[in-house]
Amino acid sequence: MNRTVLSISPEHSVRHAARTMLENRISSLPVCDDASRLVGMLSESDLLSRAELGSAGRSGLSGVGPTPESFIKEHSWRVGDVMTQPAVTVDESVPIGRIAELMAAKNINRIPVMRAEELVGIVCRSDILRVITAATPDGVAVGDEAVRRAVSTRLCCDLGIDVGAIDVTIENGNVTLSGQVQSEAMRTAARVVAETVSGVGGVRNMLRVAAA
Repeated sequence: MNRTVLSISPEHSVRHAARTMLENRISSLPVCDDASRLVGMLSESDLLSRAELGSAGRSGLSGVGPTPESFIKEHSWRVGDVMTQPAVTVDESVPIGRIAELMAAKNINRIPVMRAEELVGIVCRSDILRVITAATPDGVAVGDEAVRRAVSTRLCCDLGIDVGAIDVTIENGNVTLSGQVQSEAMRTAARVVAETVSGVGGVRNMLRVAAA
C-alpha cells in the first residue's frame, strides 16, 4: 500500500478537489475532517453528473425533476456534500486478494487502509498489478507423472472437480484432458488450470459439456 496519503477536507471546493486529482493523476481522494478522521471518499464517478457539464450531466432530462439528493450532488460546491459516504475501507491486516475482490465488487479504484480509526495508507489498482507481476511462479514439477498429479490436484482444489470425473494424460509435457464437465465455463476453467501448472508445455482440451 501507499503510506503517503493525499487527502482533502469536506470544506474544500469541488473544483479544488478535481484539480488535485488531475494534478496528481489519481481517481479519488480520501476526505478527512479537522481531527484527521476519514469521513468519506470523493471519486471521479461522484463528479460525472455535475451541473458544470451542462444539460447532458443533469438528472432532469427525463422530464422528472431532480431529487433533493441529486440536486445537491450536482450543484453544491462543498466536497462534503458531494463525496460518497461511508467510505469503503479495509483493516491493515486484510489480505491483498480480499482487497482486489472488494475493488471488483464495488467498482472502485482506491481503498483506504485503516488501523482502528486511523488512516494509515491507501491501496490502488496499480498496487494489485504490482503484486501480480512480482508473484513467484510455482516450482516446476519434474517428469510427466509429477506434472499429471499436479494438474489433477489443482483441478480438485481450485475447481472442486472430482478427480475421477476427468482423465488427465500427459506425454512429453503435453496434457490431454478428457471426460465430462457441467458447463462450458468449467471446461474453459479446467484448461486454464492445466495451463498454469509449471512444467505443462501445452493442453489439449477434449472435455465434453454435459447435456442440459
